Amino acid sequence: MIQIDWPKPMLQSKITDLIDRVLRAWCAEHGHGFGSKEVRDKARSLLQWIEFGVTDECELADLIRDDVVLTRR
Repeated sequence: MIQIDWPKPMLQSKITDLIDRVLRAWCAEHGHGFGSKEVRDKARSLLQWIEFGVTDECELADLIRDDVVLTRR
């Protein structure tokens, strides 16, 4: 079976603002700098959840707080 990778749509500013808010709150909670490896990992996880269809800010915050991930690439 052939795997098809569809092009991903450009992120809208409301989505990038959402990601920024969730990440900054997580950083404040856990004491990480905004450019740290942990934050990059959380950002990657957030993007995967958003691509999966989750766009509720509270739900996204819970998912990264509880370290729920779809896949590790």
